[in-house]
Amino acid sequence: MKTRYRFLLIVFALLGLLLNSCIAPQSQNKEISTGIPDQSETAQPEPTNVWSSLLVVTPVPYTSPLAPTEVTSLDGTYAKYDPAPPQWWSCLRCADYRPAGGAWRLQFGRGVMRIYYEVTGWNSLASYTVSGDRLYLYNDPYCKESTGEYKWSLTDKNLTLEAIDDSCSFQLRGKNLGGQAWEACQGEDSAVSEQPRGCSDPLVEESHQVPVLSNGLNVSVYEADIRLAPSSPDVYAHASGENQSLPEGVRISYSDESLLYGTNRVLWVDDDWVEVVTAAPFTSIGVQFRGDYVIGWARVLFDGREVWRGDTSRIWSDLKIHGGYIEVSGFDVGEHTLRVERLEVDSRPVVVAFFGFKR
Repeated sequence: MKTRYRFLLIVFALLGLLLNSCIAPQSQNKEISTGIPDQSETAQPEPTNVWSSLLVVTPVPYTSPLAPTEVTSLDGTYAKYDPAPPQWWSCLRCADYRPAGGAWRLQFGRGVMRIYYEVTGWNSLASYTVSGDRLYLYNDPYCKESTGEYKWSLTDKNLTLEAIDDSCSFQLRGKNLGGQAWEACQGEDSAVSEQPRGCSDPLVEESHQVPVLSNGLNVSVYEADIRLAPSSPDVYAHASGENQSLPEGVRISYSDESLLYGTNRVLWVDDDWVEVVTAAPFTSIGVQFRGDYVIGWARVLFDGREVWRGDTSRIWSDLKIHGGYIEVSGFDVGEHTLRVERLEVDSRPVVVAFFGFKR
């Protein structure tokens, strides 16, 4: 027995030496490539294309089998632009399919309906079948046991849906799909300018800032809520411009279509703007963008000159708050105007919280 144990110990020892000789050289080789990019640098995550991701997803047969993958008479991609204000700020968790302002996209293709809301990225899908002028929707994850019945028609490439019976999401799906006609999208080869609004993903511009301008003018971008920063302004003026006493020598103007939201000013339509004008002897003037992840593109002008443009949601974020502070300094004493304009890149609104001033 002792001989057998000695033999086994010798075998295990030899195996250990063999494994160490094979593994050690590899563990010491620092040139080995794993094929995975090095994440030690400050890599920025790329935004996800929600629509592209939705196109590769298919419904789940919750209560009914999936629809046949055959082409129907209404198959195609459609879009609508709801001119009403968005409603994302008036609910902590907006109801699914709730009609709201902005661009919507709808697709029927081989038994799968897909819908996408550009402002928030909300989306859904369902199975569908067509029988004559009737459309039936089912296997929707937001109303798994519900089947919606619609009357549909195509006129001049516009799709009209009339809800006959649809209880999905407290009947909001029927109100959304049937609220207005859906315009047919052109082929992928068509120019963006030829497409109805909402058919194509926006052509994303490049963010830019001008850190130093002529005549000693400087532009600084702060990745923060400037009120919590060490270099916070001395004086504030809420962008709402209403129901408040503005600092002496400061006045705020805004477009008629902009929206009041608490002490904020929401720029919603394409040419919305808000500006502050002052001749007080301040050394800097700045503007704070602050809101949810859905805030969008804007540009900042100082005395008519563009000093910054970009996606306001990507300047900075912390605890689900997005935005940033753009500050201009180095100007001479006199009357100056700092103006914010919403850019027509997508249908997201821009939330301007306040203007700040340093003495």
